[in-house]
Amino acid sequence: MENTFHNKLMSSIIAENTYILIFAILMGVALCLLFLFARLMKREHASGRRTVYPMLLRVIYEVFVTGITIFPLLGMYGTVKALLSLDFTNDLAGAQFKFFDALTSTAWGIIFAVIFKLLNAFVQPFMERLLSARPPQSKEARK
Repeated sequence: MENTFHNKLMSSIIAENTYILIFAILMGVALCLLFLFARLMKREHASGRRTVYPMLLRVIYEVFVTGITIFPLLGMYGTVKALLSLDFTNDLAGAQFKFFDALTSTAWGIIFAVIFKLLNAFVQPFMERLLSARPPQSKEARK
């Protein structure tokens, strides 16, 4: 039973809940962009130049944080979509399968929300410190 549940859950992310998987991949890309712009921003801070990296970093981080809250909504959307397609008139086994689809979309929404929330717990202090730091002034600006 346990192995069957995990197999069905894993296959559902590819078959029925692809939109949640695509959104999770996009969130992973946003996280990689955060690290890339953070490294670029630290390098620019060291040289004393002003760039657009702080603004880009802030926007990408806000999109990342907002995206975390969208995962449960995507799970609820999948639940509603699957429940609305239920047909109890002829095929009871098909209705049972659709009900399982409804539950797996909710589960995937919660799973990805928890994963990215935990990742944010590690990233947030670093981002707040980096975004609040002021770059050193150049010699021309000090005069």
